[in-house]
Amino acid sequence: MSSELLRFRFTTKLLIGFFGIFAIQVSQFEAHAAFTSSTLLVHKPRGFRLLSFDRDLVVVPTIQRAHAQRRKKLPTIALRERDVSSQVYSDMDTHQFSVEGAAPEKSIEFSSTNGTNQKQDGEKSQEPEEELGFSILEQTMDNVEIVPDYRPTMNQHLSGKSGIADDPFFVKMFRGSANYIARHRATTMVLHIPAELINIHVNKKGLNEVGESNSADSKERFHSYEHLLDDVAVLWLLGIKIVIVIGCRGLLDEKLRGEGPPVVHKGIRVTDEMALRVLKEEAGYARFEVERQLAKALKRKGGGLTGGMGGNVVSGNFVTAQPVGVRDGIDFMYTGLLRRVEVGKINQAHANNDVVILTSLGVSPSGEIFSVKSESLAAGVASSLSANKIIYLLNDPGHIREQDSGNVIMSLRLSEAKRLLANFEVHVDNSTGEYVSSNKFEPSVKDFLEKIGFSTNALVNGVKRAHLVCPSDGSLLEELFTRDDGTGTMISRDLYDGIRRAIPEDVAGIMELIRPLIESGNLVERPQAIIEKEIHTFFVYTRDGLVLACGQLKRYEGGYAEIGCLAVEKSYRKSGKGDAMLTYLERIGLKSGAGTLFVLSTQTMQWFIERGFDPVTVNDLPMSRRENYDHNRKSKIYMKNISGIRDLDAEELMWDR
Repeated sequence: MSSELLRFRFTTKLLIGFFGIFAIQVSQFEAHAAFTSSTLLVHKPRGFRLLSFDRDLVVVPTIQRAHAQRRKKLPTIALRERDVSSQVYSDMDTHQFSVEGAAPEKSIEFSSTNGTNQKQDGEKSQEPEEELGFSILEQTMDNVEIVPDYRPTMNQHLSGKSGIADDPFFVKMFRGSANYIARHRATTMVLHIPAELINIHVNKKGLNEVGESNSADSKERFHSYEHLLDDVAVLWLLGIKIVIVIGCRGLLDEKLRGEGPPVVHKGIRVTDEMALRVLKEEAGYARFEVERQLAKALKRKGGGLTGGMGGNVVSGNFVTAQPVGVRDGIDFMYTGLLRRVEVGKINQAHANNDVVILTSLGVSPSGEIFSVKSESLAAGVASSLSANKIIYLLNDPGHIREQDSGNVIMSLRLSEAKRLLANFEVHVDNSTGEYVSSNKFEPSVKDFLEKIGFSTNALVNGVKRAHLVCPSDGSLLEELFTRDDGTGTMISRDLYDGIRRAIPEDVAGIMELIRPLIESGNLVERPQAIIEKEIHTFFVYTRDGLVLACGQLKRYEGGYAEIGCLAVEKSYRKSGKGDAMLTYLERIGLKSGAGTLFVLSTQTMQWFIERGFDPVTVNDLPMSRRENYDHNRKSKIYMKNISGIRDLDAEELMWDR
């Protein structure tokens, strides 16, 4: 597990808990413990009491003058598991500690770890016992000093005399993640998790349910996703409303391996009576195992610290199904399609701070049970809930890259995803809703393309973004809360739908749009002849043939580009069209090689500052633009550096919530 991920998980704990730090000052003392067949009896001298924390047995004294020296730092005494070679369970009321495998009547002596002034068995202190008047949890404060320097950190990575940490990763990580944490709070996410990733049939000895050794790949996958449900609990902890859809197809295939290959027609599987019976068993087992693990994770992550509204894991008849029926002469029997999502019930569960779990089984109003493809179910549930995100966890690693340059494509627009499917000759079958292709793909490629297909379904029906996340430890958190470290592929709906490059026929619409802004002094005057000459540098947003927004992007030497003439029709200014036009121009600039963008403004400076532009001087402009700067107008100059497409993806997330 990466140190970055450990820090992120630790940071999350800091958000919801607190750590008690205390020191116990002890001179020397003795105590005895005797083992019976199943109980550890601790005999302690007067003034001592027993503490137990995290499987450690600790014997500590109350503060008495006979056993404490106020001006010395003295050790604590602890009996640990390795000392007794057994597991210790504490019962604080009786001071009896159950021990597995302990030898009968075995005595153990507790003494000071400093090895000085230890008393022998049976000796008693002759000094009078006098209470000091302060709690054992309090410092005496008579042996401290103020040090005019930085406090050493736990990792002790200090640079020279300044005491400032060499590695400020935590600060950068936390600052970078803060915006994502804020934006994702109170949003709804649907997670599709194949049951194989959770490896519910693997025990600690690395054996499967029939006692066979698992392959090295299976063990590696188990460790890779060992913390998956812990990470889901982190999402819940950060205020995200979660629906989990468990895919059981892999478990079903494993159980029916000796029954021959399944019958598949147009991408959809025929579910007979035997397959349905096995699916019920596997889906039930997976559901309860996930509930068990996730419920434990929720409690461990702070289920009791939310003002009495600790979350639970709930499941039930949140969806109804209907049969596929007979298609092309083939009876699909117990194979079904999603019929309805009980949105109100799911919203009520989320209002109760609960996590909802669904399997691929759906019940019809007549009481019949059908097998619904889990990927399709997840897309349908996300669409019905108008979820902010649908997240598909991949069975195997996969990503998209350009063949010529080898550049990794980390995000797609909806239109690009559709073109990708078309290029691979993958199309949706209208009768079954499945994505099929005449090409033969590797299983991992087929799985990847299929999930892209169902992602496009969800986006078309109202979901804002889809993510395909690779199976590695922490990949879910990295994909959602970092800008550059995500290992997944994001697909966004077409926020720029309707924006295109301007043509000469748009000149009149542009002039009509910018005229009021020129008259008010927001925009510099632009004669129609100039716009006609530079029309290839303009972009417009149109609807029903009307120009409702426009912007201009002019390239300069040295990787610079200027954004100008940005205008939005008054009735559309609060609909996000201005942000969409700005981000669209930024994407065009970056794609054309301009990583530094600048704007000139006299009245809308704050709007650009809020979107990441910083004030600069005339001397920071490229030489050719500096020569044409109007010193009489005295426009303020703002500049923004864009390092990559992920910068723009993150910026888009900030305004399109």
